[in-house]
Amino acid sequence: PFPTAPLPELAGRMQRLLLGACLLLIHHAAAFSFLGGGSPTQLRFRNTALPLAPSRSRLTSSSSPLALKAQIKFADAVETVLKKQFKSKKMRRVIDSWRRMDRDELYSKHLEDLDTVQECNSYIQGLKVKTFWDPYDYEWARALRDNAKTIQDEFQRVAIEGSSELNEKGNNVWVTAANSTSAQAYGPSWKTLALMDRCVWDPINVHLFPETTRLLRELDVPCIEAFFARMLPESKINAHSDYCNFALTSHLGLDIPEGQCSITVGKDTREWRNGEMLMFDTSLMHAAENTADRMRYILMLRVWHPELAPEEVEGIKYIFAALEEPEIVEQDLRQLSPELFAPAPTPRGPADFNEGSAANRADRRRAKKGSKARPAGGGGFA
Repeated sequence: PFPTAPLPELAGRMQRLLLGACLLLIHHAAAFSFLGGGSPTQLRFRNTALPLAPSRSRLTSSSSPLALKAQIKFADAVETVLKKQFKSKKMRRVIDSWRRMDRDELYSKHLEDLDTVQECNSYIQGLKVKTFWDPYDYEWARALRDNAKTIQDEFQRVAIEGSSELNEKGNNVWVTAANSTSAQAYGPSWKTLALMDRCVWDPINVHLFPETTRLLRELDVPCIEAFFARMLPESKINAHSDYCNFALTSHLGLDIPEGQCSITVGKDTREWRNGEMLMFDTSLMHAAENTADRMRYILMLRVWHPELAPEEVEGIKYIFAALEEPEIVEQDLRQLSPELFAPAPTPRGPADFNEGSAANRADRRRAKKGSKARPAGGGGFA
């Protein structure tokens, strides 16, 4: 007999095994916790990490007159949809990453030239690795810098001067990291206020920061997530990885005690500046400190790695959606692979067991005897 847990429950089991966004995701979220850290249901993936789909999870059909011919692992079902819906060889890297998470693999490598470790459970093979990137190589970052004062003024008005109203009306205002792994690294000194998680805008907070939201949209910032982040005075964030290499992290300085705040990635250290951008790879071990006697505020963006193909971005977005609404996987399977589904058997009435019952049993016996043996597990994906 097959387990009959509904698909949302199976996805829930998977979500509870997520490591570290987020979209992200990634923040932080993914996020896959393809952007690790946090429940996809809560849209909190602080440290991006691909979602783990445990091999024991199965996709079953319980709400339709059609039934699956065989039991299907959730991870297999997602891979089938990715292959058939996107039909691109470029989807191979995304599927490989998804499968590594299914096997609970952690990619970890010491990079001698950068003097640090890259550590990911959301790992896309072949993406360039650098500690710090030049954000101004990208038009959206240059445009964001040019509009920094608009964002700074809105943040000052809403988050600082209007903090009481923000706490009353906002959604998850200044929350800590969403899971124990992230919380241990970030500590209580680092808190966030989200505008976007895993490519989904926060329906409340975007209306509290309309100008910032408008700019992120109009400038086509390739966001997986966007949020304000604050760091307490005289505090540190310990060295850690965000466990995802398909997103880069970018910061816009909003209210910085300049000369007293810095971030270190591998062997390289940079300081935040008001109205200026930083961009770096948080799959590498990184740490931060604020030695000032006042708060540090930034706008933090997780953006798609520039070497991802557009098809790969769409594939990752699909996984985000599947984790948030697992029922879409079954719906898409029905469209893309109808051969996996068969009409449900017609219930037998008492008449099935009268004079014709012996003939029926004989027919079934002959059919069984003439059929070829099948592998254990019932075939299909299981």
